[in-house]
Amino acid sequence: MDTFILTVGTVIVVAVLLALFTRAQQRGHLIALRPLSPYQVLQDQIGQAVESGRQLHVTLGQAGLTGAASPTSIAALTVLDTLAKDGCANATPPLVTVGEGTLLPAAQDSLLHAYNEAQFTSGFQPGAAQFIAADTDPFTYAAGVTSVMHQGNVSNSIAVGRFGTEMALITAAAARANAEQVIGADDPIALALAHAVTDKVLIGEELLAAGAYLQGSPSQLASVRVQDFLRLLITLIILGLAFYQLFTAFSGGLR
Repeated sequence: MDTFILTVGTVIVVAVLLALFTRAQQRGHLIALRPLSPYQVLQDQIGQAVESGRQLHVTLGQAGLTGAASPTSIAALTVLDTLAKDGCANATPPLVTVGEGTLLPAAQDSLLHAYNEAQFTSGFQPGAAQFIAADTDPFTYAAGVTSVMHQGNVSNSIAVGRFGTEMALITAAAARANAEQVIGADDPIALALAHAVTDKVLIGEELLAAGAYLQGSPSQLASVRVQDFLRLLITLIILGLAFYQLFTAFSGGLR
């Protein structure tokens, strides 16, 4: 019963905070987000591809839209939505690779929407989004991504989604192509490998906040602020309990 009351109370508090922050944003009280350099770099990727006359490559990892890692893939698709919109508006649509079946139609739909919105004259090309390999074979996926990057004359490489040890092959291929890299993942091994080649890395929850940083709707901004507030509150509670336990132990020792 106590657990149920605590759960309901938490849901109510989160809902109220979300409503308050959303309302504040809608009224013009701007919500400032913690600056993250990878998102600032992401917004310049299309411009760099246009200037270089080469292509931007986006790979979305190997997590589907129905499993435990679906939030990571949804965030990766949010990144793709922004890059596809900017790319098609500048007649430079990104080249997309995926390693899971449900991601392919989602990526194609993202590109198609961007093509239609920009009225891109050359028309939508289904091959702009390519399925490489099943999620049970990560190194085959990495090898396929490597091949696509070399054949596509890539200037910039964006790897966002669920990756593992195959990240080593993907980052090495991008480095050989002299491509600037931005990486976002939720796996510790992939993140460690990413940090070895670039400092433009989105770690876990930073990637999940892609919508707020790239699209910035009031509800998205509010959700990030609520998360920050709850994180601070939980930290203070943990510290308070730790000091209380320390004080209790110290007081007991004096007796």
